Formats: sequence, structure tokens, C-alpha cells
Amino acid sequence: MTADIRLAQLLCSRLCHDLVGPAGAVNAGLELAEDGDLDGDALDLVTSSAAEVTRRLAFFRIAFGAAGGKASAVGTLSLNEARELAGEMLAGGKAELEWPESSHAPDSLPAGVGKVLLLMILLASECLPRGGPVTVHSAALPEGVGLAVSAQGVGAVLKSDLMAALDPDADEDVVSARTVHAYFAQVLARAEGGRIETSDEGDGEIRFMALFPQDRGGRG
Repeated sequence: MTADIRLAQLLCSRLCHDLVGPAGAVNAGLELAEDGDLDGDALDLVTSSAAEVTRRLAFFRIAFGAAGGKASAVGTLSLNEARELAGEMLAGGKAELEWPESSHAPDSLPAGVGKVLLLMILLASECLPRGGPVTVHSAALPEGVGLAVSAQGVGAVLKSDLMAALDPDADEDVVSARTVHAYFAQVLARAEGGRIETSDEGDGEIRFMALFPQDRGGRG
């Protein structure tokens, strides 16, 4: 089995795992409807679960797929679309997106860099077992585009297996379906000329950072 095939299988396993919960809730609600037992609470569960599946699929399509967003024809992902995708992905969960407007931020990112940013946000949200803000900053710098995502909350931690998968020199054998998105994010970052770095700031804050060269991550 080649490394590419194994990576594809792990990614599929990861995505299916993230979708099976809300999809199963929709199915259970529809079965209740067939039996005539669908009350208001059950209907609300079906509606919210179906919306969650839709939001996750929209996020996964851009973050993991070949699509580059609404501006894919020119190979870019606008920050507005990235903000919308990330906000909807985290909606209803413990982590909350904070993405302040900034005059230093680029209008859009190359599609590959945009994918990296979305995956950094996903990773940051997973560092918050008790919830908290995931804060996003981007800036067009003289040396390129800088991305910074922080996760802040009680018990914030970047688990050792995710950290190992983020290592640019990680052996593919250490990657699992639980950590493949971290490995994939670093592969994408390196392909765009950058590198995801992490730091534990203490006081319940984990940071993810990346810098992409000007010719790769210039203003869109």
C-alpha cells in the first residue's frame, strides 16, 4: 500500500467519523417520523443535525477537497468565505470563533494557504475540551502572509499525538485517523512554502502560526 493511498484512507475515516454522529441523529429522527412518534423536540434534533451535516460538509469540501471556494476559478479563498465557513463549522460547539477585522489582513488567500488556515482553526478548536475562544489573525507582511490562530480556555492542550503529526519530519507510520488532519495541514503548508508552528503560552493558551512567502501568499 502506497503512502498516498494510506493517507487518503485515513482522511476518509476521519471525515466519516466527524459526519456519522449528526447523520445518525437525522436518520433516527426520520425513523421516529415513520412511526408517527416525531414530537417537537425530536423534530428540532433532526433539523439541527441536518444543518450540522451541511455545515461540516461545506467546511470539509474546502479544507480537504480540491475545491478552492467561490473564487476557485482564480485559485483564491476570500477571508470572508473562510470566516463564514469556520464560524459555521464551530457553531453549536464548545469553541467560539473570534475573528476581528483588520486593515492589515489580505483580502484573500491562495487556495492552498486558505485550506491551511481552516485546518489551523479546526486544530485549535480541538485544543479546548471545555470550550473557549478560537481567535484568528492574518496579516500581509513585507515577507509574506502571516497567519496566527490561538485557542484559549480552561484545560487548553495540544495533545501529544497531534503535535507529533504536525512535526514536519513526522514518519507517516505515526499518523492515525485521529491525527491525519494535522499531518495533512503541515503537508499543505510545506507545499505552499510555509510551516505550521505551535507554542504553549501557558495560562490555557495554545497558538498555531504560519508564514507564507510573498510570491505564494500575497494580497489577493
